[in-house]
Amino acid sequence: MLLHSLVVCLLLGGCTVTGRLQRRGLGARANYAPKEQKQEPKKESAPQYVEYKHRDSLKPVYFLPTTTLENGERVMSLELDEVVVVAKSRTVAERMGKVCIDFVIELPRQLQGNCQSVAVTPMLHKTDSLVPLQQISIRGGLFSRVQDRNYWQFDRYVRVFKPDAAAEQRAFERFVKHPYPEGVRLDSIVEGREKISYYYTQEVPTKGEGKTMHVTLEGAVVGLDGSRYDMPPLDTLEYNISSMLTFADTTRRYLTRVIEKYAVVKDRNYLAFEVGKSDIIDTLETNAVQLARIEALMDGLINQREFYVDSIVLTASASPEGALALNERLARERALSLKRCLGERFGRQVDTLIAVRSVGENWTELGRLIAASDSLPHREAILALLGAEKNPDRREAALRGRYPREYKYIRERLYPLLRSVDFKYDLRRVGMVKDTIHTTVPDTLYARGVKLLDERRYDEALTILAPYHDRNTAIALLSLGHDDRAYEVLSALPESAEACYLKAIACSRLGRRKEGRKWFDRACELKETFEYRGRLDPEISNLLTDD
Repeated sequence: MLLHSLVVCLLLGGCTVTGRLQRRGLGARANYAPKEQKQEPKKESAPQYVEYKHRDSLKPVYFLPTTTLENGERVMSLELDEVVVVAKSRTVAERMGKVCIDFVIELPRQLQGNCQSVAVTPMLHKTDSLVPLQQISIRGGLFSRVQDRNYWQFDRYVRVFKPDAAAEQRAFERFVKHPYPEGVRLDSIVEGREKISYYYTQEVPTKGEGKTMHVTLEGAVVGLDGSRYDMPPLDTLEYNISSMLTFADTTRRYLTRVIEKYAVVKDRNYLAFEVGKSDIIDTLETNAVQLARIEALMDGLINQREFYVDSIVLTASASPEGALALNERLARERALSLKRCLGERFGRQVDTLIAVRSVGENWTELGRLIAASDSLPHREAILALLGAEKNPDRREAALRGRYPREYKYIRERLYPLLRSVDFKYDLRRVGMVKDTIHTTVPDTLYARGVKLLDERRYDEALTILAPYHDRNTAIALLSLGHDDRAYEVLSALPESAEACYLKAIACSRLGRRKEGRKWFDRACELKETFEYRGRLDPEISNLLTDD
């Protein structure tokens, strides 16, 4: 019976099910609602909702009727032979970091058929990506019954033969020529041909977006005979995002910067030495890298133009391993050895600037490293020992004898960090007489926060703007739904039309309608244009319903 119906359908439809569509080259275009859409629309004569059966639900699906304005102009659709999308509004209000876009998709009778399926996918064009929204699918009655029979045949094959995964997939491809649509917004079955109007709405995050979003349609008609007709692309619908960013304060902020005459630069490096020796060997361990770092920093400080280098203090340290007297001698000799090396690299100028210091055993640094380590079970007892024993040699011997396991860890992991070379550069600013001067410079951090706000990256913007407690802080808070905090910030600001309007929005959200109306009226007193804006703003118009 199904096969007979399909043959009849093909004979009536021509060479292929979708051939007539290919020959006619049906196009598509978008139409906005006119400005008069605020008029009260009236329904066409004999208005009726169209009811269709849903494949996976016993509940019926209802489609919107076509409507016209009092002046006779069509609002929701035009009489076309192609898919028509009509936007309800070109402007969408941003709330809580999101906007809701909506439009009506119309499928004329010419694109429908008993032996075919129509699928339409709205495509959302964001700043840097193309996001497909959920499809709507309208399948002809015979098309749906053939699908059901194909799935029944496939299920029967699987029950009888119990194939493995690969064979089951091959069987599915053989039996099921037209799989059920997946992840669709709407999947409906029609037995006849009637024009369908479907209202489509989608909530979209605005983070990182500009001031506009665009929507286009992609669609295709597929016939039971395997033919396919791809509908031409739809004209772009443009949605302007209306947000509280219009209230953002773009005035540049400045901060006072204190410039010091003197500056200090500190640097720490780790050089390796042979046991008991002080010679600088650049091929030993990572010495080549460490020496390159030292030379690069010193060269940059000496040759830059903003500061003079008054002096350089070079301090070499040794670990407590061994006798104190030996360690003190080694530390000093290693410092002198490095000074000679740098003198050869930079000449007498650096040799004169460098003053040598040495620390034989840096117990203070060792105590800090032990306190910060989680790998020492007896950490507190070891710290108590270091504080109680005053003689460095006996202290090191007691540590080695009482806590041999911990001592092994300390010697292998912590002692190398004590064999350091520290540099302290004392700098003086060129041409500066006073010790300090005060100047104003642009607040680049605040400018970064305003930029993030403009990009609708509200979380990141609030992290920067929170300490400023200004209008931009309030906008970030309102955009994230922190209405109580936003109201507190706005209440502490000097009175302005913008602050009053934003307080009205906060009160509207908090359910304080009378207070919100008071702040809106005050905003209109300070700036008359806000009265018109407020009546277009859904959160403000909510306060005016008693008018």
